[in-house]
Amino acid sequence: MKRDLALSLALAVGFLIVGAPVFAHHGGTSVYDYTNRIEGKAVVTEMVWKNPHAQLFFNMTDNNGKVVNWGVELNSPGNLVRTGWTPKSFVVGDEITVVFIPSKGDGPYGACGDFVRADGKTFKNGQFCGADMSTLPVRPDYAKK
Repeated sequence: MKRDLALSLALAVGFLIVGAPVFAHHGGTSVYDYTNRIEGKAVVTEMVWKNPHAQLFFNMTDNNGKVVNWGVELNSPGNLVRTGWTPKSFVVGDEITVVFIPSKGDGPYGACGDFVRADGKTFKNGQFCGADMSTLPVRPDYAKK
């Protein structure tokens, strides 16, 4: 009886230890600021097509003229493919229009991005989206003057 209890407890602790990183890497509301959005023109600097999440990096200029290299966490490559993305959807140097939810801190990263290429093709991400971005105010440092 004691052996079965000890084995059950050990298994439960093991599952918690192994499962914790699965939940930890999904920041959601604790990491991203769902009270505003950033939008504007950008230039792609890198596309990372790897699990568990692809990432799109791009340069944007803020209201003070400072160029900031942003990274937006995307869905997994498998999920992106199902919605029309490919590893070559965006290449370095592409001029794009972006809308995304920024991080809560000062770090230049975000999630929940929608991206439009110069040819007009739109790519939606859906990662961590829980808000209608069109209803959120634009963050002041990226609001058009």
